[in-house]
Amino acid sequence: MQPRNIFVILAATALALPGAAIAQSIYTHSHHRVPDGQQQAAAEWYQRVLGGEPGELGPGPGVRHHNGFVGSMPNEGMAGDGAESVIDHIGIGVPDVRAAVEVIRETGGEIRTEPQEGVTAALISHVTDPWGGRFELLEDPVYTGVNHIHLYASDADGMKDWFLDVFGGEISEERGRGRFHTILYGDVWVHISQVAEDDKRMGSRYRATDHIGFRVPSLDAFRARLLASGYEPYLERPNPPGADLMFLEGPEGLHIEMTEPAPSR
Repeated sequence: MQPRNIFVILAATALALPGAAIAQSIYTHSHHRVPDGQQQAAAEWYQRVLGGEPGELGPGPGVRHHNGFVGSMPNEGMAGDGAESVIDHIGIGVPDVRAAVEVIRETGGEIRTEPQEGVTAALISHVTDPWGGRFELLEDPVYTGVNHIHLYASDADGMKDWFLDVFGGEISEERGRGRFHTILYGDVWVHISQVAEDDKRMGSRYRATDHIGFRVPSLDAFRARLLASGYEPYLERPNPPGADLMFLEGPEGLHIEMTEPAPSR
């Protein structure tokens, strides 16, 4: 049986259990800060390197994959180095890592690691876009599109427990080979690494990758779980004509946007 089928079965089983709404947390997007006037250029770079279809989500253009959006938002002169953020990088599945790296050589950006064997994929490369956003390119035939979000935390175990308590998900310690925690949401992974004592990470808000987003069946139910975990939203607002939005800063300053399905008409 393929690994993905196993996780689908586990997820379906979880939905039949009490508190199953937690298991329905679905990853939706990441928003990346770029200087004013360069958002369209960033979206075009995303499409050329990361793939996906052009689209709009909130404050700027980006690319849509089948399981998530990579979008741009105004820098506003505040975006800090992504290397110092709790959100270290976004993992994107591409058909050919080496070809994508060559495109980066032609279009700008930084190749932080040349194509090499990865922990969860046969071939990977870590890159930085021309505006400071950090990505990992992977050849993964199972988890395509948005592959994962990789967090670097001073308390990786605590971050893992918080995600499981608040968002649910299906954990697979085997996938990370003992190097980091891995939790599955739909078909997008959250990876959580323990940083060294001298690696001081900061909250992601106002950094190159400003925030990630999730959708849950009910913001009211999610709010109760969030408050029970010791955190609270800093902003809730309508999002006409869609569903309401909630913004929060979780453990270690992890910036997250939450939404629920838009009401049916």
